[in-house]
Amino acid sequence: MAVDYTFQNVVNIEPAAGLPGGYAAVNPIVSTPRGFIAKAAVTAGCFCWEDSTNAGQVNPGGSGMPLGLVVREVNAPMGTNVAYTNAVPIGSTATVAVEGDFYVAVTADVTKGQKVFANTTTGAVKGGSAGATVADHVETNWVFDTSASSGGIAIITNHGQTPAASAVAGSFVSAVVAGDTNYTLKVTKGGTDSTVNIGHA
Repeated sequence: MAVDYTFQNVVNIEPAAGLPGGYAAVNPIVSTPRGFIAKAAVTAGCFCWEDSTNAGQVNPGGSGMPLGLVVREVNAPMGTNVAYTNAVPIGSTATVAVEGDFYVAVTADVTKGQKVFANTTTGAVKGGSAGATVADHVETNWVFDTSASSGGIAIITNHGQTPAASAVAGSFVSAVVAGDTNYTLKVTKGGTDSTVNIGHA
């Protein structure tokens, strides 16, 4: 069997800002209230959508607001002599964040304060103005917290935002919505929504 003896051929003079999907701060992090596995391979640092017919499974593309951002955590074993990948393979656990501060890779220049748009096929991120129409992308409730050039690493954040509700019928808490005078807890049970007042703002 041939052995690949290729040597490192690039040495950076500064450490990387971060890795896509990595935690960018120790601020509060909120993940989905239940676990998910990858129905199709999803990439850390990109968004994902819950499968419309299979509860607890996520895809790298979809329609409407994405479920959340795929977090970079080592949940799948790697074999020997396997090239590095930032993907969560099919059938492996995908940690999905709905709130926090994370590193993402950008393929075009982004500016601090821009809204984050998610590619509806790959989940990759792109910057744009709030309310803008970006082809093949959907606007999320995240914003860029740092600027970055094409090919670089940026930080996105969304503290205090309401996460997307699950698309599959089940029994779970999907969101806490802040109203003018109180907080309302939204609960989905068997596909039916109900709300409970849980206190004053």
